[in-house]
Amino acid sequence: MVGFIKLPITLKAEINLVLVAVTGLGLVTRLWGIHFPKAVVFDEVYYGQFVSLYMKQVFFIDDSGPPLGHMILALGAYLGGFDGNFQWNRIGAEYSSNVPVWSLRVMPALMGALSVPLGYQLVVELGYSHLTALVASLLLLMENSLIVQARFMLLESVLVFFLLLAVFSYLKFHNASSSRCS
Repeated sequence: MVGFIKLPITLKAEINLVLVAVTGLGLVTRLWGIHFPKAVVFDEVYYGQFVSLYMKQVFFIDDSGPPLGHMILALGAYLGGFDGNFQWNRIGAEYSSNVPVWSLRVMPALMGALSVPLGYQLVVELGYSHLTALVASLLLLMENSLIVQARFMLLESVLVFFLLLAVFSYLKFHNASSSRCS
């Protein structure tokens, strides 16, 4: 049974260190200290209510957008063990000890962080140089509004991630089919 495996098994890989670096920087800038402040910030008051409903197994659709974004926020809450028991009644309310602040904010932070290397890949897929892609990813990395939105339980970074992913996927498909036809 093991006779068809040829030894030694080798693996060759090319690693784009620039892509690894911008990914690491994206993770650091979005994840560092996301558990502060330990209080409800801005629209977390609304999205927290939605997450609490999902944690209590109440499915709903509201006017703020499709349910996928809310479900992604709820996934972070679920993985952190949030039970949905918190009164999301005002901005600035201190989180109680049963609220895993880090896990509530981790999914938008991860998607915001992954938008940086995705931007790099998108620019390369557009046919520009790796230096141009690096500049584009650094702009995404250092844009203050993108950093802030990714560090709280908000849907903007989820939206940006999926928009970039959609454009990148289209370009990959288009470029792959163009190269096959020629």
